[in-house]
Amino acid sequence: MLHTNAEHEALQAARPARQRTSHQGRKLRFEGTRRPCPMCEAQAEIRTSQHVTKTLFETIYQCTNVECGCTFVVSAEIVRLLNPGATPNPAVSIPLSSHVRRDMVRVVLDNAGEAAHEARFTLPVTGDLFAGGATRPRQRPSR
Repeated sequence: MLHTNAEHEALQAARPARQRTSHQGRKLRFEGTRRPCPMCEAQAEIRTSQHVTKTLFETIYQCTNVECGCTFVVSAEIVRLLNPGATPNPAVSIPLSSHVRRDMVRVVLDNAGEAAHEARFTLPVTGDLFAGGATRPRQRPSR
């Protein structure tokens, strides 16, 4: 829809003014990499990360505000499982969340029928998770 100059100016005047923020750093590409700097509260971005254990990893952030330049480490730990998944690893001990109704899970497992399954993407950790023992995942066809 085309507007005259007067209509366009009226539309621009009616549009709410863009609010100014105190962001002093540069804009970041990915939303998930943002964390406020603990010193100046500008955006900080991930520089590197590493796994410390199977359930703990550390991420190094750097502030995007050139006047601040703060660099800090954030530790993230898996603290509970909401759903253990179909291929649990007995070598990793992560508590199951208290909201899970264990009695209902037992009833469902005891009364569930079995259906054929072939692992495609995950190697089973123990042979008792899949009938017939551990199988190798199928290779994806080349395109």
